[in-house]
Amino acid sequence: MKFTILTVAPWTASAHGVIYEPPARLSGGMQILTPTCAGGSCLWFNQGSTIGCPVATGASGTPLDPPDCENPAKPTIKFGEKELRTYALNEIYRLKDYTKYHPWRYPGSAPIIDPCGLAGGWYTPGAEFAGGWAPPGVDQGAAGSFAPYNSSLSLKTQWVIGQEAEVAWGITANHGGGYQYRLCKADSLDRNETCFQKIPLEFVGDTQWIQFGYGMDVNNRTEIPAVTVSGDRVIPVNSTWRRNPVPPCNTPVSGGAVSKRKCLGPTFKPAIPGLYGFGPGACGSSEVICDQDEFKQHNFDFGIVDRVKVPDVPPGEYILSFRWDSEQTNQVWNSCADVTIAKDGPATEPFTQGDGCDACCEGKFAVCANCTGCLNDKTGACAYCWNTLPGYNPTYAPDIACLGHEAPDGGAKEWTPGEDTSGGWSPGCPKCWSDKSKFCGARLRPLQQQPLTV
Repeated sequence: MKFTILTVAPWTASAHGVIYEPPARLSGGMQILTPTCAGGSCLWFNQGSTIGCPVATGASGTPLDPPDCENPAKPTIKFGEKELRTYALNEIYRLKDYTKYHPWRYPGSAPIIDPCGLAGGWYTPGAEFAGGWAPPGVDQGAAGSFAPYNSSLSLKTQWVIGQEAEVAWGITANHGGGYQYRLCKADSLDRNETCFQKIPLEFVGDTQWIQFGYGMDVNNRTEIPAVTVSGDRVIPVNSTWRRNPVPPCNTPVSGGAVSKRKCLGPTFKPAIPGLYGFGPGACGSSEVICDQDEFKQHNFDFGIVDRVKVPDVPPGEYILSFRWDSEQTNQVWNSCADVTIAKDGPATEPFTQGDGCDACCEGKFAVCANCTGCLNDKTGACAYCWNTLPGYNPTYAPDIACLGHEAPDGGAKEWTPGEDTSGGWSPGCPKCWSDKSKFCGARLRPLQQQPLTV
């Protein structure tokens, strides 16, 4: 009997997954598209990443493409270990195990270029399938670990040694797989993958939460079982990784990425009935443009919350790297946040929103900081400030410009995914510039009243 798998037409799946608690530094502090892609922060990743290969190649294509080197590693998560896997679980795939060498099949072993991601995944745009666009206002292939994209946000997150901390991430395009959080000293000379592998964070307990209210409502969360992978199956050895708890669509290969309609079923049983799918990225493709009702069927208005142990490390400033190893594709999704680790005292309260002014403030990841003299000028160099920012703008979101689409007070107007996109959106620079010491200066987020304890 001849064995075949349905092939997939190329599509441009829009961006993919990102840390949002603590807020990703590459969000520029902006709230738009939280939790799945705040400020375009989900467009930083590495591609051409095959388990055991010496380097990432930047290769992009379909999930069925061959490995990125001649001698990939053997997967530590076997085909039959379906409780740990997320894609191509049906027995028909045993003869064509196309995820075999993708990153999640040996967590942490696929090589990457930058632990905070490359803008658009590589130095040149990828194949249409791979979604290789840079975020608005960012050069293709910019490295997230280097200036100006390594600028910390003005609102500071503080953790305390020996306590627990909550972390969270959101999904735009559900590539399955699993993830880990890691730390590196902010002043380390070696801020690459080897640094982060030295301080992987340990998950607390055997449960996690799905948090609704666009990932921010701490009073609207559901506890679910967590699936943790550790031991010699992962790198670093004995560190802890967690399987993505949200099943993708059971559509062969694509996982539901090329359909306006919500898929008929998940690849595995969801922890919450009905909580599965490819995510809002299905509506940001070049092949499928959804209306507002169709988008709402796809959208993930929730985040995935875990608790981690704050390790006994020297107090100071640290970079927190989120690494999501895909199972569907040869991609690793990365994003970074900043935390101050203190010996004692209160920690800051998670899921508190900022003002989004970092996109406008000088000395930050400031795509709009050069617009201070353009409030009443749309000509010449100032045209940049009023035109739609270059880079990726998904079809389900409003066009983003530095100036021209503010709320009446000059700040950022509220916009919720699924609402009308025709009015455009701006980060609220006029309000931010009205009091730079208040909106652009470093300060702590609100402090916790009751610490989380291990």
